[in-house]
Parts: sequence; C-alpha cells; structure tokens
Amino acid sequence: MDIAKKQVMEILSHDADQIFELSRDSLIGTSYPMLSELKEDIVQGLDDDLEIIVKRLTGQPSDLDIVTITGMGGIGKTTLAKKAYDHLPIRYHFDIHVWVTISQQFQRRNVLLDACHCISKQTVIDKAKDYDEMDESIFPECNNKSRILLTTREREVAMYANPVRPHEMNLLDSDNSWKLLRHKVFGSKHDHPSELEEIGKKIVQKCQGLPLTISVIAGHLYKMTRMLESWKDVARTLSEIVATHPDK
Repeated sequence: MDIAKKQVMEILSHDADQIFELSRDSLIGTSYPMLSELKEDIVQGLDDDLEIIVKRLTGQPSDLDIVTITGMGGIGKTTLAKKAYDHLPIRYHFDIHVWVTISQQFQRRNVLLDACHCISKQTVIDKAKDYDEMDESIFPECNNKSRILLTTREREVAMYANPVRPHEMNLLDSDNSWKLLRHKVFGSKHDHPSELEEIGKKIVQKCQGLPLTISVIAGHLYKMTRMLESWKDVARTLSEIVATHPDK
C-alpha cells in the first residue's frame, strides 16, 4: 500500500498540462510519459465527455478554435484526450494526426519544431526545407476548422487559452467507480465473489472518484488473494492514507 500511495502521489505531483492541435492539415497532441502504463485502462463514465469534445472539435466555427479540458490531476484528462485522438470520426475528419509530448520544462520553439517534423512524415513536402529556419507562426487562421485541444489541471490556464466553455471533468460517481475497480480486478466479465462487492464499494468510496487512484488500488488488489480479510486490510489502509492526506 505504501508503494501504491507513492505511485499516486508521484504521478499527481508531476501531472503536466497537455496541448493538442487539430486541423485539416495537422493534429498535435501531448501526453505525460508516466501515465503510459495506464493507457490500456478503461475509464468508466467518459462517453458523455467524449461526445461533447468530438462535437466541439468537428463543429463550428470554421476558423481556428481552442477546446480546453480541465480538472484535477488523475481525473482522466489525458485519457479523454487520447480517446478523442483515436476516435474514428476524428481520424476521418482531420487529414493528419500528430502526437507531441510536452514536459513541465520545455522550450516553445522546440515543441513547434517537433510538431513540424511529425507533420512532415505524413505529408509530401520539400525534404530540403530547413524547419530550424522557420518562424513560429505554426497555427495560422486558415478558415479550415483548425482545432487546438488543451488539457490542464489549472483552470486559469484553460481560461487564458479560451475563456469560452472550458470543459470541466467531474469525479466518477460511486457506480462508475465500482465498475472501474471491478473491471480492473476481475476483467470484462466481472465475475467476482459476491462477498467482495460491499467491501469493494467501500474501497472505491475512499478513492473519492479519482480514476487514477482507483486504477492503482485495483492493480494492487489484482495481485492479492481475493479474500474478504485481505480487502478489509486494504480498506483500513486507505482510510489511514486519506486521514493523513485529506487535501490530496
């Protein structure tokens, strides 16, 4: 449990802002590499969020627009952005799709150059062109429904990028929290011992609806013997962690 606690705290403390750019010419995105181990997670309750994001990316206006996703660390911002990135209508809507990683310490020009190099791999361009000599006007207003998708835990950043309609992600409710834990521990068939359901719901309640925390705890439970007392031990330990870190 100490290891699980350390993993959660480390990931949440290093959660980086994300930025995506989608257009008829390009799509640029970022992710935080520490979350790559969780990329196969199935996060419950994101269907409605995904529908909203897809509509905003593919709808009006025709000029450049910035769509922002905001929420606390570990709530599933990157997962939602990746779902949108891989969503079939998005793959058909935009001609080019590029995923660029941005760390907490970065240089803007290097990020833009990385984007250009990724775009060049998917388009027929003059290979002799020296991107290092380019200026930084990479996101022009071309009236072609260009999109930037930005994810950040800081609402101020989201409002700075676009003060109109930032998409705020909510914590999972109790039902979806239990579904996520159940799926991670017992698989898609959800074949679980009935005596573990009540204590399992108590465990996810202590995770306070945070998908990342539920995923880490589920990974721990998956390796344990599926006995009632073992799960009760996890619940007790979680109570102690929550009590000692109420603000996290």
